[in-house]
Amino acid sequence: MRRIAAVAVAVGVIASVGCSRKLLVGVVLPETGDNAVYGAPIKSGVKLAFDEARANNTLPEGLQVVYRDSGSDVARAASEAEALFEQGALIVIGGATTQEARAMIPVADQRQRVLLSPSASAPDLVRRSLFFFRVYPSDDLEGVKAADLLYQAPRNVRRVLILQEDNAYTRGLLPVFMGAFKAHGGEIVDSVAIGSADWEQGTRAVLETRKPDGVYICGYGDAIIEALKVLRGAEYAGVIGTTSAINTMTFLQRAGRLADGVFFPLASFDTTSEKDPIKTFVKRYYEVYKLMPDIYAAHGYDAGLAAIEALRGLRTRSGGDVALKLKGLGEVIGVTGPLAFDDYGNIKHYLRTHWIREGKVEDYERYLEREKERIRAEFERALMRGRTP
Repeated sequence: MRRIAAVAVAVGVIASVGCSRKLLVGVVLPETGDNAVYGAPIKSGVKLAFDEARANNTLPEGLQVVYRDSGSDVARAASEAEALFEQGALIVIGGATTQEARAMIPVADQRQRVLLSPSASAPDLVRRSLFFFRVYPSDDLEGVKAADLLYQAPRNVRRVLILQEDNAYTRGLLPVFMGAFKAHGGEIVDSVAIGSADWEQGTRAVLETRKPDGVYICGYGDAIIEALKVLRGAEYAGVIGTTSAINTMTFLQRAGRLADGVFFPLASFDTTSEKDPIKTFVKRYYEVYKLMPDIYAAHGYDAGLAAIEALRGLRTRSGGDVALKLKGLGEVIGVTGPLAFDDYGNIKHYLRTHWIREGKVEDYERYLEREKERIRAEFERALMRGRTP
């Protein structure tokens, strides 16, 4: 309640952007550089949300969207956000990675304008500002779910090896995973830093001597692929879990068969769904980009949708007013679920277990349900055949 009260006070004290000025939304994403693999689909999703609203005449009157490339550079991301706020942006959609979000939050806080992240997930980010929101689930959720899915995997992992990339993302996620896995009664047999000296040899040594029945790869997509190469090369037969960062079309294509059977947590997003808004989103995305959307495109779309809804019918053009509007979007349904934020700016989504099968991401829980139904149907057909004279 303290956060809501503080934002409510901010509405009265923050200088409003004059009604005569344009209604501006900034978008700062890594379109080039190392993190473009995430920024590109996010931008595609964001742009589709604004383009659809414009075509349907549902865009708030006078709204303009300005896109800027962070170049995967944290200082540049903060500078671009500062420039957009200076131009009058009430919302900047940005902070695609934890590192960029961490650099942009002080800018948004100083300007008292909203920073809406489509994909930064470090738990501590929401505690840094009243004006930071994200449509991507916090690592508090992902870390716990990753521990749950490994511990409860088909072969019930009890002893896990961690292969860790060292960055701000993993430093937020890994302690949550370790705490949850140990709380289950599981054991962390060792931890190897991906990219450190002789880490491949060290990994193979741990696999041979400690014999973990599960491996958790904690990192971004490039590190995940390198770790999978080592594990497959060692003919490791245990359960492998990783982060949701593997789920981009680029990394799935690069990983190929290396990733088959790998588990990870993810907000529910089924591209085969016959229900709207997912069905229409997938159809329109493919029509525009000739690609199937991944989870980052979906979160980008939801960030755009949240911005549009928050700016519609503002009482005053202030960051505090926008923050309050975001708090009231619980009835608006995005493609990854309701756009409902908690008191700290976290999206209130639940994660499900997914896995990669034949190069495609599949909801593992739904897969098990379908398999049970298939086995039951085959059993009934066998019974019927046995009764045939």
